[in-house]
Order: sequence, then C-alpha cells, then structure tokens
Amino acid sequence: MNKDQIAQKIIHHFQPSKINSLFSSENLSFPDYCAAIEKVFNTVKKQYNLDITDEQLKLNLPFEWYPENPNGKGVLLIHGLFDTPFMMRDVGKHFLHQGYLVRSILLPGHGTVPADLLTTSYKEWIKAIQYGINSFKKDVENIYLAGFSTGATLALHHVLHEQPDLPHIEGVLMFSPAIAINTKSAFLVRLYRMFRWVLQKKKWVERTECPDYTKYTSFPVNSAFHVQRLIVENNIALQSKAFRLPLFMAISLDDETINPQASLNFFLSTYHSNNKCIVYGNNIKKKYSDIRIQIQPSQKMDENILDMSHVGIINSPENPHYGRNGDHQEPLHIPKEDHHDPRLYLGALTQKNENHYRIRRLTFNPFFKELMASMDEFLERNA
Repeated sequence: MNKDQIAQKIIHHFQPSKINSLFSSENLSFPDYCAAIEKVFNTVKKQYNLDITDEQLKLNLPFEWYPENPNGKGVLLIHGLFDTPFMMRDVGKHFLHQGYLVRSILLPGHGTVPADLLTTSYKEWIKAIQYGINSFKKDVENIYLAGFSTGATLALHHVLHEQPDLPHIEGVLMFSPAIAINTKSAFLVRLYRMFRWVLQKKKWVERTECPDYTKYTSFPVNSAFHVQRLIVENNIALQSKAFRLPLFMAISLDDETINPQASLNFFLSTYHSNNKCIVYGNNIKKKYSDIRIQIQPSQKMDENILDMSHVGIINSPENPHYGRNGDHQEPLHIPKEDHHDPRLYLGALTQKNENHYRIRRLTFNPFFKELMASMDEFLERNA
C-alpha cells in the first residue's frame, strides 16, 4: 500500500458513514435487529474498504444467546464508549452458563468508523437501551442490566429515569462505571461546552488509524460531551431519587479513564444490604467500614502486572483478543525518566506507571474467575 492509499484510508475513518448515527430498529425483533446491524457493518466495510475480516466483523455485532437450561432470567449487556458488544462477551458467556437469556446491543455511532460518533448523541444510546430492555418483554420476567464504563452510566440513567411501560429491572451490574470521568478529560469537556462556538472546528481530541478491530482508538470531542451530559443528568436525578435496586460494582482505584472515587462514593450512597463492590488496588491504607466493599489486591508480579486498568476488569485472561495470548497488543510506553529495568510490565496507564516502567495497558483481568464468583454470589443472594 503506497502513501496515497494509506492517507486515503485514514481520511475515510474521519468521515461519517451516515448510516450509523440514529437508532431506528424500534419495531424489529431482536434477531432482525442483529441482522440489520450486520448489514450496516458490511455496507461500511465495503464503502470504506476497512481492514477487517468477516470473522472479526461478526465478533463486534450485537448477539443473542439462549441457555440450554433457562433460569427464567435475562440480562442486557451494554458496552462502553468507543467499544462494541465484543467487550461484553466474556461476562455474557458466564451469564449464559448460569442459565440467563443474554442479549447485547450496539450503541449508535459505534462499530463502523470513529466519525460516526460525531453525528450521534446520548439520546440515541438511550433509545437503544430501551429497545434492548423491551425485547425481553415476552421472554423473561426478571431482567438485569450489565454495563461497562459508559454502558454502566446508561444503565444507571435508565433506572433513574425508568419508563413505566418497559419491563422492570431487577438489578444492575456496573464494571468500571463512568460515574465521573477523570480530571483531565472532564476539563476538556467543560472547555468544549463553554467554548463550542469558538472550537466548532475542533472535532477530535485524538485521531489515529484504528489498529484494534473491536473498538475505536480515535477520540471525538462530541462523544465525551454526550457522556458528560449523561453524567450530569444522573447527578441531578440522584439529588431527589435514591438508587434502591440491588447493585454489583467492580472498580480499580488506578483507573486512568474514570474517577474511581466518584464511583465508590455513589456505591456508598446506596441502601441495599446485599450490594457488593469489588475494589482493585494496592497498598490501600484506608479501611472501609462498609462490609459490602471487598478489597482485591491487583498487583501480580509473577506476571509483571502492576495494577488494574480501566479496560482490564471486564475481560477474561482467555479472551482471544485481549487475553494473555490474545491477538491484540497495546502500544508500548517507554518511561520518561531514566531507568535500568528492561522488563515489560502491564497495568493502568497512569502518569506514575508511564514515568517509571516500560508498560503496556493491561487488557485482561487475572482475577476474572474470582470476579465472576463474587457476581454469582451477589445474584444468588438477590434471587
């Protein structure tokens, strides 16, 4: 591929496809919805000549899994910002083996080209969530929401603004929830909100060709803006409405994307006695009096793992893409300070880690089985 072809390929990633910004599947059955999204994906792949195989494309589609031994319950999986339903597959497989009817949805703007996030909004994401919940109406009575990052924010938003004509939610599971984004990201979003009329040409925080076939690596300002809108609406609702449903949460105190303390504060404000929060961290001096909080040391030096990243929590070590032997490799970060340690480490991309270690972002959870066991215990206690 010559330079002109590469340049043209990269440019295509930053032009909206115009067919993946709005949610328009309200009247489709769930299998037809999945087929419609596959058609959109194939159209964009052909139109932009995307470097993705048919097998890889299918991994990113919404999915519907029926259990061999149904327990009469269902779970809707909601992926995060820049991701696809692939990010929820490991958790989904675990639910399936426990007898749940499992469905995942695709948030509009995701899975095609990053520029599609320039022309969508959080209101379209909400429509997708409502559709996914409503799809269970004739199949199961008990429905759970399981969301990662922005997906968890959307799950919270639905509970706080629940529609009376939709099936009732029995409980919520949040993995690395975006209750608040980190300080640097929040500053950029506030700046954009205040000076949008000046910065209207500033559409991207970062633009790169996507090396990861399951998610975007480019960062449109518009997407962060709409995540912040969700967060603001949730915070306003929480001032007058308590969160009373059973809640399971897993966070890392070293999370480089969201504010973990905000997530922990939200958990501490909940009432249900059976709630559970798994907190990954190292050298935690503060002891939490709330017995619903469980501390999980995240360092695993026999594998050169320093701590838990934002994306690591949700993926199994056996994940074919993000696992120990997966086909994806995160970019290598070379320390800014002098060092004499040639070893490669995995962990969160915090400033401390980037300054002192040769590091790649950790993309799997070495304690995934333990996390799923804790989740099972939570679900059984709230059955």
